[in-house]
Amino acid sequence: MKTSLCHCRPCRKISGGTASLNLTVPDKNFVLKTGELKKVRTTHVDEGFDFSIAFCPDCGSPIYGQPHPNPGDPELGIVVIQVGTLDNMGPLKATPTVEINVKHRLPWVGKVESAHQKRTYVD
Repeated sequence: MKTSLCHCRPCRKISGGTASLNLTVPDKNFVLKTGELKKVRTTHVDEGFDFSIAFCPDCGSPIYGQPHPNPGDPELGIVVIQVGTLDNMGPLKATPTVEINVKHRLPWVGKVESAHQKRTYVD
């Protein structure tokens, strides 16, 4: 399992921290096994595309996000799971393989040396 660390402002707000540790999976492989989530659609303030956030309706924890590309952009077909919400601790123990939106990384936060550095969400 490969994880990513995202430094964009929406991910910081969703995680309540300096970045968000995420697990990205193809949407066709994602299955919510129990319950119903509340979804909110909003615009990504750093990148300009729309995305949905799915929350637990009972506790309010963000469970996953799903980007919606702008017209004419390629469909990403992914679900971005908040790793801290998983029961499986494996992804939390793995060093992130990529850092995303590093142009928004806070100046006092160090980079993960072994992780690929992406300036924006899609570059």
